[in-house]
Amino acid sequence: MRPSPKTDVLVAVDTALRPTGFVRRGHAWLQERGDGVAGWLGFGVSGSLDLTPLVGVCFRRYDEVCRALGVGIPATPMISMPVGALMGEKPVWHWNFPPDGDHAAVASALVASILKFGKPYVDKYAKWETVARELVAKPESLLDFERARKLAIIHVLNGNAGAAGEVLKKERERVADSRDVYARSYRAFAHRFELAFTR
Repeated sequence: MRPSPKTDVLVAVDTALRPTGFVRRGHAWLQERGDGVAGWLGFGVSGSLDLTPLVGVCFRRYDEVCRALGVGIPATPMISMPVGALMGEKPVWHWNFPPDGDHAAVASALVASILKFGKPYVDKYAKWETVARELVAKPESLLDFERARKLAIIHVLNGNAGAAGEVLKKERERVADSRDVYARSYRAFAHRFELAFTR
């Protein structure tokens, strides 16, 4: 049985990525950086065979707290960015792999762009202190539904349970009158977090 066109494309990408140190783990590729840090690479798939690359960074200690609190998905990046957003004035958002085209050539061009524009992002944010400092300084850079959770975890990992408690309190007040799915799941998260870290 012949592999699907999508499988052919991902095999070509995986082959092109081998020399970079990114190794496929499920639906993403990880590049071990030591000390519990990994570069992360994932692809959005759209259209017939269009791949949109995203780069990010995973931290094992952040993942361990998330797992203990029952939130998040293992090996999901703490921060990530589409490669196109890192390219400046002439971004390329997706790479098209024509069904009968040269997948190896397109994969090679894709990986070259990841190395040129995505690798510096991973290099910069593969340091916990850099990520923590920037996210605390610019909390608006986080999505609304993840902001309080991520900031609270960052504060507690940095040894500041008081700041984590303030983040939780502020978000609890913001969603106090809401009964939507986010508000309910946030209140459950905040309760588990306080039991684990702030009492």
